[in-house]
Amino acid sequence: MKEFKIGLNAKLDMLKFRDLGINREKEINKASKEIKNNDFQLNDLVKIMHPNGIRVEVTKIIKETDDTKSFYLKPLSIDTMPPFQSGAYITLLVSIDKRTYKRAYSISSSPSSLNEYRITIKKDGNGIVSNYMFNTCAIGDKFNILGPFGNFTYQSLRDQKDVVFIAGGSGITPFMAYLQDEKFLNKINSLTLFYGAKSEFDLIFKKEIDEIKNKNNKIKVIYVLSEQKRDGYSYGLIDEEKLLKEKLDNKSIFISGPIKMYFYLNEIFKKLDIPNKYIRHEIFKEIPENLTDKTFNLTIKMLDKIITIPCKGNETLINSMEKNRVKTLVHCTVGVCGFCRSKLVKGNVLTENTFLRAADKDYYYIHPCVTYPLSDVIIEIPIK
Repeated sequence: MKEFKIGLNAKLDMLKFRDLGINREKEINKASKEIKNNDFQLNDLVKIMHPNGIRVEVTKIIKETDDTKSFYLKPLSIDTMPPFQSGAYITLLVSIDKRTYKRAYSISSSPSSLNEYRITIKKDGNGIVSNYMFNTCAIGDKFNILGPFGNFTYQSLRDQKDVVFIAGGSGITPFMAYLQDEKFLNKINSLTLFYGAKSEFDLIFKKEIDEIKNKNNKIKVIYVLSEQKRDGYSYGLIDEEKLLKEKLDNKSIFISGPIKMYFYLNEIFKKLDIPNKYIRHEIFKEIPENLTDKTFNLTIKMLDKIITIPCKGNETLINSMEKNRVKTLVHCTVGVCGFCRSKLVKGNVLTENTFLRAADKDYYYIHPCVTYPLSDVIIEIPIK
């Protein structure tokens, strides 16, 4: 057997290691027993940027179109709103008939103006919260909000300096923050905005967009009307022919609008061999067609209890939980953020759009905010 000689330095290191625990305990015992109340500077910064709920007041309400209104929210519990990147959203907590509902809305105001946030809400025929905000909310009303959240953001290291925005309907809202964001506009070389709506009267913020465009030669706007032919507007859908005129090669593409629009465009991008790394999306939820109004039982297994509530086939699991005052973990409400991720234990469900990982699908995880019951359902959620 070969012999090894241990040098002096190695022996000293071994002695230090032997005494490491003893020496560490001595140093710990020298420390003051007094508990300091001050927090780490990083934690202080986190509290500023992501407070645990903000109390806000509605200071102004603007009717943008026949079915869309903007709400200006001023902070009450803090001095200014938390900083955010263009493309971010907040979660609005709305109390209706002693029930609390959470809904996500993109911030449509400038990131450089933190005295208040602007959110823009489109009235939905069956939407509990959108109808309440549109018909009942008044100046002076107070709400709690969470956030800002979201990853629908421009990153200089990841994204190209030539950018294409594609908006459908109320999907224009996150792009309004970008159009007012001088830091973003200084980073890019060009910006082409495709904005699709049914008619000229359904184009939210058109006057504001035109004013911004006329002041910045980097910005080009193409309005596309699907149900109205008018001079100065493109007609039909935002399709392959219209997109090809703008040469999409080596451009970052941001999409915001209905899920159907996203899937339609995704097929076009595949055909044009545009890599996924150039595509960003913000999804606006749509209600699936042909849902039943039959009532099922939804059983929720929590860490400390089991609850069974009624759940209609034309309402998401989260909506039913909110109506029955069951605690929920939900932020985005469109199946993207993952906060409400739950395990489907039993039952048949319909999920119109979700962005679960492949492993989650294999092990029967769902996003209840975009999931509808087709039978009695049992889910597990990791909260008390």
